[in-house]
Amino acid sequence: MLGALALGAHAHAVRDSGSSRPTAESVDEAFRLAVAEKRVPGIAAIALNRDSSVIYNNSWGTINIEDPSSAAVTSSTKMAIASMTKSVVAVAALQLVEQDKLRFDDLVEHYLPSWKNVSVLEGFDAEGQPILRAPKTKATILNLFTHTTSQAYEFLDEKVARWDKWAAQQPVRPAQPLVADPGAGWFYGYDIDTLGNVVETISGLRLDAYMEHNIFRPLGLKNSGFIEAEMYAHRRTDDTNSNSSITATPGPSVGQPTEVPSGGGFLVSTIDDYANYLVALINWGTHPTSGVTILKSSTVKSYLFADLLPRAIAGDGSNSCNFTQKGPGVGVFNSTNPSFTRSAEFLPGVDKGWTASWLTNNEDMPGRRRAGSGAWAGIWNLYYWVDIKSGKLGAVFTNLLPFVDPEVMALFDKLEEFVYA
Repeated sequence: MLGALALGAHAHAVRDSGSSRPTAESVDEAFRLAVAEKRVPGIAAIALNRDSSVIYNNSWGTINIEDPSSAAVTSSTKMAIASMTKSVVAVAALQLVEQDKLRFDDLVEHYLPSWKNVSVLEGFDAEGQPILRAPKTKATILNLFTHTTSQAYEFLDEKVARWDKWAAQQPVRPAQPLVADPGAGWFYGYDIDTLGNVVETISGLRLDAYMEHNIFRPLGLKNSGFIEAEMYAHRRTDDTNSNSSITATPGPSVGQPTEVPSGGGFLVSTIDDYANYLVALINWGTHPTSGVTILKSSTVKSYLFADLLPRAIAGDGSNSCNFTQKGPGVGVFNSTNPSFTRSAEFLPGVDKGWTASWLTNNEDMPGRRRAGSGAWAGIWNLYYWVDIKSGKLGAVFTNLLPFVDPEVMALFDKLEEFVYA
């Protein structure tokens, strides 16, 4: 099974054939060789215990694979973290839940009136025009937390990809429709962007300002926010070949502040900062060294480390006993854009679900993380896991497309093997 995140796309597994458990030295060597042979760009890896003591922390390479004289990658190198932003948005929203300003059963349209007019994309007619209908159910805040409103990404859904091309030809781009009724299934997409809009509506603050005041500054995270990345954007020259060479953009092209932050993936951070953020969560919301609390322990237990999909996927409004869940299934990516992401199933063969923040494994993974752990990633091939029962967490940071790179995944896999050796 690939991936400590065991995000592993099993079709792309790259594993050592030996049975010996890895040591710190063997992990060092695996990362060093991968960078030296230019199989991955500069990369950083970290693993911590619950008390924030270090299990592993190292980095290799430079911020630009094409320029060996560029700055070295370190644990404080600022990188675009893409969908790792989503967990921070979820924590922000949970703070509002604790303040009784937001409830899981609230309708999204209560905070964002445009949701009263949302439609569902049924398909396309003979002329290529979209066939739309009104949804049978109303989207709730719980649906946003759990990616069950049916707001799919265009790079993960064929219908949305086709609609996106159609919408680009219209004089005024219409609002993107849902691909199914809210609560009908798990569709990874724009739900956390929308949840971020809800946070802004309730708090009166722009999302980056809310995070700075209520999460980053209290935790002492000085290199996280709506800031410019130092790491260059890297891409394989052949999207279909994981052995192809890697190129870098002329300059740091990701993480440069734009006008409006997007809750789905706007943050830049460092592996040190993000690990410290996760340390607070693995300690039930309170950082073990500073004593700063960002969430109550009851909130962390009930929402961050509990599978909420059984509650969120309630059906399609038909009251039928024959309801069949829609969508690809939790943790499944069916790519429509191989230059952006490969197709993959995260945690293949493992019973899994989704919490208010991340993917969760509902069963122990022998020799690795325990049941109830959280894990997710960023499109630039950044990955993390957080094991609340064992009190261990780990992450790998780099910037490389397409997503689910087998070389990076194999390194992440080796890191987790070492942590639980």
